[in-house]
Order: sequence, then structure tokens, then C-alpha cells
Amino acid sequence: MNNRAERTFRAVSRWTDRLERLLLGVLVAGMVGLAAVQIVLRNVWHTGLVWAEPLLGMGLLWLTMLGALAATGRGRHLSIDLAEALLPRSVSAGLVRAMALFAAVVCVLLAWAAGRYVGFQRELDPSRLLGGPVWKYQLIVPVAFWLMALRFAVRVVAPATWLAVPKADEGLPGEGRVAS
Repeated sequence: MNNRAERTFRAVSRWTDRLERLLLGVLVAGMVGLAAVQIVLRNVWHTGLVWAEPLLGMGLLWLTMLGALAATGRGRHLSIDLAEALLPRSVSAGLVRAMALFAAVVCVLLAWAAGRYVGFQRELDPSRLLGGPVWKYQLIVPVAFWLMALRFAVRVVAPATWLAVPKADEGLPGEGRVAS
């Protein structure tokens, strides 16, 4: 594989990461703002927005799925690294790819199941939120699982050096690290 392909891969990864962080930031800010407005309306004027709680619930679903997708993209998803730490590097690399393949298969199965669930909701639940059917908001679940499956599949086939997070990107805000 050539250096140009690696640079392209890293550029796409970097821009995808930035877009995900922007979406997550906007979503969190919007949810906090809406919740604050709802609290003020309830406590001061004894009223509220009827659609606020269902929308905040959908926002939480979107936040969860987009956060999981972002974590998968940066390789920060939940994993058990004990075998990787104890085995020789040559065996460890194969194990990492095998685990990524397994995770991709699981994500495909979850995407399929979530797609069926959303299909059932479409047929059976006429609920609406902000003028649109609720099932459209729930599409984030199968879509996010398909994208996670794609990301794990990329981890199976991409060279390991492409997947390493550059030193310049380590310790970005929001990753739970304390600035020194």
C-alpha cells in the first residue's frame, strides 16, 4: 500500500472524527438548552412544551448511538486488552483482527435486528414527534450499527500503521484525559 492511500485514509478519518465531534457537541448543547427551557417553564410558569420530553428521549438515543460510533472510529470502544497485552506481538495482531471481524459480524446482526424493529414500529406505531413519525427518528440505531460494522471491517483489512492514532491527536478534549 502506498503513502498516498495512507494519507487519504488518515484525512478521511480526521474529517469524519471532526464531524462526529461537532454533531455530538451540537446535540448535547441542544439537549441541555431544551432541558433548561423545560425546567424554567415548569417551575416558573407551571407549563411546558409537550414535545420536549419525547424529543429529549430521542436525543439521548441519538447521543448514545453517535457516541458509540465516534468511539468505534477512534478505537476507544469497550474492549478487553488482556490477551493483546500478554501475547507476543505477532499473535496479538492476528487476534486484534479476529476480534474486529467478530465485532463487525455482531454489529451487522444488531443492525439487521434494529432494522426489523424499526420496520415493526413503522407498521404498528402511529406515534408522531414534531410532525414526523417516531420510527424515522429511530433509524439512527440500524444506521449507526451498519457504520460501526463498516469501521470494524476496515480494522480487519487496513494496515495496522494506518489505524494508530497520531501523537498530535492524543489527549484531545473530551477524551477523559487531564491536560498537563
